[in-house]
Amino acid sequence: MRIGCLDFPRELNPVYATTETAQGIMNKVHLALFYFDPSGTISPELVDSISWDEPQLTVSITLKKNIRFANGAVLQSRDVQATIELLKDPKYEYPYLSDLNFMEQITILDQLNFRIRLKGKFAPWKNYLTFKILSATDIHGRGPAAFRRHLPVGCGPYQVEAVREPREIVLKENPHYQEKNSFKKIIYSVLGDPRQGPLKLLAEEMDAVEIQTDDVRSYKQLPEWRRRFGLVKYRKFGYTYLVFNLKNSSVDPSLRRLVYNCLQVSPFLQTFLQGAGETVHSPFLYLSAGVRSRRLPVSSPPRRRHLRILANSESVLRKQLVLFLCEEMKRFNIELEPVFVEYQAFLKYLKKGNFDLAVSAFLLDMDWNLKDVLSSSGYFNYAGLADSKMDALLEAGLCEMDEKKRRQIYIKAHERWLHTLPFIPLFNLNYYMGVSRSLKVPADHFHTVGSTGDFFYNLQGW
Repeated sequence: MRIGCLDFPRELNPVYATTETAQGIMNKVHLALFYFDPSGTISPELVDSISWDEPQLTVSITLKKNIRFANGAVLQSRDVQATIELLKDPKYEYPYLSDLNFMEQITILDQLNFRIRLKGKFAPWKNYLTFKILSATDIHGRGPAAFRRHLPVGCGPYQVEAVREPREIVLKENPHYQEKNSFKKIIYSVLGDPRQGPLKLLAEEMDAVEIQTDDVRSYKQLPEWRRRFGLVKYRKFGYTYLVFNLKNSSVDPSLRRLVYNCLQVSPFLQTFLQGAGETVHSPFLYLSAGVRSRRLPVSSPPRRRHLRILANSESVLRKQLVLFLCEEMKRFNIELEPVFVEYQAFLKYLKKGNFDLAVSAFLLDMDWNLKDVLSSSGYFNYAGLADSKMDALLEAGLCEMDEKKRRQIYIKAHERWLHTLPFIPLFNLNYYMGVSRSLKVPADHFHTVGSTGDFFYNLQGW
């Protein structure tokens, strides 16, 4: 199977695979204790059974039998322990290290059984046991630098056969995988331009590739396209957003509220989207459908300001949004200067705060938790928000085990977000995968993809 992608992964180590393409490849090579199934429900992957002891704050886990890594080694409890110990070691710089703070200790009971003790109540504990399990033998003795360069052996259905930078990555079958694979090989090929997708499908150079919004509109008018490939609609659990640099005094609360009113209260986004997606009204996606945006008070008239708005140059849609917004804000006496840079430079700009406003996107964990984004110490807190009340609400939301009470906490967090406005969620696009008519797409394909998933998470049945 040949899958088109938009970037060549810089990391093929699952610990550091943070881009969508890298994550997609790692999902074929490695497995986790739990994963989000096609319906978005957290489900066992390497786990056979669990037992939760709330008074003792312990979860007892039994692994499935006869799971083997690509080198033939059998998956055991010690592999889970070694993986967790590596991820929790700050020297290895795991990007989501804070997600593991809920674990106090892991104790091996036997080859297939182990117990994890939590530091305290932690509602989404299953959601954060979705990291890939590594082989204890394979990673033993590798220091941080050597490990980062290493391609760890996995226990998933495939293994890496060839890395041909910057063109393609080839996967071959894991000979020890228990289930029968639908494809002998999977090839991830990089597109030079996102608009090449339909042409690659027509030329039979690729079997599947994400189709851009403009090409989706063209698809309906072109019989040859419809004959040669189909479109499969899906959603990503996340959204495009506009973030403010709160360290810039010119980006004051009044300006942020003005931009919010322009984007969320006026028809701006609906006009821009033209049916290509849905507007998002809350950073907490489970609340978005139930809340409505309200106009916020703004100082009038706003003083003239010149600000830079950043976006990555590879995203046609975000570039269009930025240019559209630049024109819209002129009538409010705000001059926005668009700055478009390639993706890796864009990420560095965000982390260093080298922007006034920026447009990007989050692919989120399928949970209420936004601690990585909204907490003072959050890894993706690009705005630089430091708000103790928000921090307290986010912490309370993680500790509340009752789902109804948990929801009420995040309703309060939504109101606190509205007060601080570090960023504005904008919309959740409709995504379309172009798939060759020669392939059979199963009915239970992934309809919603979160931060640890991908459209092709499970290719059995294709």
